[in-house]
Amino acid sequence: MKRDRLSTGFIRFNPHDCIACWRCVESCPKQVIGKVKFLWHRHAVPVDPEACIGCGKCTKVCPKGCFSQK
Repeated sequence: MKRDRLSTGFIRFNPHDCIACWRCVESCPKQVIGKVKFLWHRHAVPVDPEACIGCGKCTKVCPKGCFSQK
């Protein structure tokens, strides 16, 4: 079974609209979300999806609505 790299057990992430404000990174109490900063690619990404507790803080702080609850 292929693991979805853009979701956790509780949230889905769509990087296409991400503006790299890093509010989600700062708000996550379990450091599930990390930063991608490579040339022109700048966006957030789940780096430790197993640690997600489903608090929803990332969905509340994202100004572009890149996160959604499953």
